[in-house]
Amino acid sequence: MRLPEQKTKIVATIGPSCRSEKIIEKMIEKGMGIARINFAHGTFEEHERTIETIRRVSAKLDRRVAILGDIPGLKMRVGKLKNDSMQLEKGQKVTLTTRSVEGEGGIIPVEFKGFSKLVAKGDTIYLSDGYIMLRVDDVKEEDVECTVLVGGTLFSGKGINIPKGHLPVEAITPADVEIIKFAAEHGVDAIGLSFVGSVYDVLKVKRLLEKMGKSMFVIAKIERPDAVRNYDEILNAADGIMVARGDLGVEMPIERLPILQKELIRKANLAGKPVITATQMLVSMTEDKMPRRAEVTDVANAILDGTDAVMLSEETAVGQYPVEAVEMMARIALTTEAYRESMGMERMRGILSELSGRGTIKEAITRSILDALCSIDIKYVLTPTRTGLTARLISRFKPKQWILAFSTNEKTCNNLMFSYGVYPFCMEEGFDENDIIRLIKGLGLVETDDTVLLTEGKPIGRTSGTNTVRIFEIP
Repeated sequence: MRLPEQKTKIVATIGPSCRSEKIIEKMIEKGMGIARINFAHGTFEEHERTIETIRRVSAKLDRRVAILGDIPGLKMRVGKLKNDSMQLEKGQKVTLTTRSVEGEGGIIPVEFKGFSKLVAKGDTIYLSDGYIMLRVDDVKEEDVECTVLVGGTLFSGKGINIPKGHLPVEAITPADVEIIKFAAEHGVDAIGLSFVGSVYDVLKVKRLLEKMGKSMFVIAKIERPDAVRNYDEILNAADGIMVARGDLGVEMPIERLPILQKELIRKANLAGKPVITATQMLVSMTEDKMPRRAEVTDVANAILDGTDAVMLSEETAVGQYPVEAVEMMARIALTTEAYRESMGMERMRGILSELSGRGTIKEAITRSILDALCSIDIKYVLTPTRTGLTARLISRFKPKQWILAFSTNEKTCNNLMFSYGVYPFCMEEGFDENDIIRLIKGLGLVETDDTVLLTEGKPIGRTSGTNTVRIFEIP
């Protein structure tokens, strides 16, 4: 067996450009570890086929792939346009309408009935992640008349942002509830919650899953000012975080975005929660085979910031080069990780200093592991785990060693695919240290006399978590 070349996890959105078994297979081979399904588009029948294809191909390749289901939330979207697109020119007069019409000739349908109540004359409206900008000239009962300030090609289903507007509805809509039920019943591993505003949005979904008797990783997408203000509480309740820079960069001053990204990632690292950096990372590869230089730098900087995963959206979903986009992301990650590792343990020590004063057993154990990784040539960290917590607490330091996690829980294994440098193995009930050694030797991952670090809970089977670290050579 060969582990992936890069430790940064790559999230790739599955869409019309890459739904085929052949393309999904190539994307997994090039480094995709998480397949994202955007429930804002497509039907349940299409999504069911996509889920089946991903599971079938990953089993064929013997490569674990987690599935992330992204629910649309309360986002306002452009309705159906004739031929699915419309070209808008600077200075053009257009009308946004909640009437049930197909968009053409400057008429743009909006899929939110209360839209006209959210805007006033002089307001700015952003379409398509801020690429297109409109000024409101007049507001009527169902129509909002505008002038195009910044034009571009507008597609059906694209988002609408009103930075001054406040959507008077809950983040989790009735349609989202049906999507969550479908995702849980079809074995989706994680749910991405769009437009989270407070911790209560996360808790509502967790209570829903509890009532269903289902277990899913809940990832809160940070894309509203409210989510930034309430970030600490949201982070505490969620299983993971997505820094969704498209809407966040429109809803807040765009110049704040780079520093905000670093702060959100840093806090997630300290909490031991996986964090995904998303939106327009290699967006030029939607149409071009090579990315822009600034995009490559953006991906690298997110990895240096400490992100666990980087995400491709339209690049793979509707782009012309989905396989090449995944391959490019993996190449950037591999090079960036090598640079960080060449700097030694400086970053790890920095995180450790911020953790001073946290006196739990698990924090003490992770400090001991860090000291060992700094002092000894260790090939792998071996982590038996029930919940995945120990592996994630080690992962936040972004060590150069792979963290091999072993669990009897399939969900735990799939959830660990969101954490940097963790590769999970699903084990039979009652496995022990000898089973782990036989497995990794049999897979060719280690040889006799290789040094490994093993975390464990003692006494075995009668402890609530990891409390012991052992370093030994493979017999």
